[in-house]
Amino acid sequence: MAIIGARPATRIGVIRRPPRVRPRPAPRRRAQPRRLATRRDAITSISAVLVMIAAAAGLGLFYLSQSTHVAAIGYQIDDLQARVIELRAEQQQLTFQIGEARSPTSIAVRAGQELQLVALDPAAIRFATRSIDPHLLK
Repeated sequence: MAIIGARPATRIGVIRRPPRVRPRPAPRRRAQPRRLATRRDAITSISAVLVMIAAAAGLGLFYLSQSTHVAAIGYQIDDLQARVIELRAEQQQLTFQIGEARSPTSIAVRAGQELQLVALDPAAIRFATRSIDPHLLK
């Protein structure tokens, strides 16, 4: 049963309630340097992360520029190799045409058709004799 206005008994016989003890707050002087140190560490870690990101981005751009340059040089090499192959084929064709033009049968055919030349009769050919004796030249 409850009675209005009654208070709880604090000293009943031997049972005592321990007094309330409130924890003391930490001194502010210790807390402030820790906060500043934490902020400085956070700023340092953030700046370090930003530097790392910038370095990674720089390395990425350098890699891309180098790989693009290497690819462009590769295409130039391929074009030059194709040009060398074309020039060698042209050289072989010209060498064949020169050999064909120098052949005696080709010369005889062209002399007869284009220049209308005819072969001389072998009896009509005379060789000049030497005026000096060949034995005296030795």
